[in-house]
Amino acid sequence: MAVEMKSTKEGRRSLLAAVLIGVAAVNTGNNLIYLVLSLMLSFLLLSYLLPRLNLLRLRPDIFLDGLIYAGETAHARVTVSNDKRLIPAYSVHVTSSILPGAVSIQHLTGKGFVEKPAGAVFDRRGLYPTVILTLESSFPFILFYARTRVELVKDVVVYPAYYAKDLKTGTPLAADGTGRIRSSGIGDEMVNIRHFRDGDDPRQISWKASAKRSSLMVREYSLRESTRTTIVLVNSAREAAGDFEKAVSIAAALARDFIEKGDSVRVVSGSAVVPFGLGYDHLLRILDMLALVREEDPDQGGALPDQEGGVILVLKSAEVRDHVVLPPDGRIIYADTV
Repeated sequence: MAVEMKSTKEGRRSLLAAVLIGVAAVNTGNNLIYLVLSLMLSFLLLSYLLPRLNLLRLRPDIFLDGLIYAGETAHARVTVSNDKRLIPAYSVHVTSSILPGAVSIQHLTGKGFVEKPAGAVFDRRGLYPTVILTLESSFPFILFYARTRVELVKDVVVYPAYYAKDLKTGTPLAADGTGRIRSSGIGDEMVNIRHFRDGDDPRQISWKASAKRSSLMVREYSLRESTRTTIVLVNSAREAAGDFEKAVSIAAALARDFIEKGDSVRVVSGSAVVPFGLGYDHLLRILDMLALVREEDPDQGGALPDQEGGVILVLKSAEVRDHVVLPPDGRIIYADTV
């Protein structure tokens, strides 16, 4: 782990003062000035060596909890382990491009471990194969500071920015779906009690069953017949005004809204297709696909090969409207107008 050393403003001033005192010592031959010079040089040497020793054999890491949306603050935990057996570390700061501020660790014992909560923000959706953390320390005299970068393999998938505005999707687009689905929402009749999962409605927790099993349990209900909805994200790379990232966020919001209503949802974007499905796990598959979708050439055109249920087309701009075929019962949303 390479350690980079840099001088601070105070360190450069101290170096200049040492040079001037050294010149005065040579010119005068005064032993007292030589003594002051030796003390200053020792002070500078310690200021250079101790920050390097402070960062030696420190292992930082970061853990991200829950779903991560572009532009949103995600819950994170920053950890630092000290592999030195006897030598503690002091005043270490952990920084990263995804951390809004530095995470400071004042004291870390030999063979010690520290965990600090933090918030992480990813500017754009997509796959982040690695996360880079930087350790910095100027302990103890702030004349020099040491810095080392650690690249961690994480493969973090960041979902499209959360779009919370009302898209006015209205009533279900079609009524040709089949089969009953289970949901932890309110429905016709309770059909099951299962363990609580992320994304479940806390209002449906069965406290009586939870007390019996010493674990959070939720009630499942059978809902209405599910409808089928296809969301088509047109990923044309033609030169046109509009915001493709906003179009991706709108497609994700539509999928979320229809799945929460109990619809069977399919998402199509170019050659990428997530087939019809229901429930929270299916929504995660859709978000995984939308996190990685890119604008491509040639642009998508023509009607879907198998139109089942309602269809919603999401375009970044009306300028690409001429290159797609809207089904007779379909709807269209332009990202630059909502």
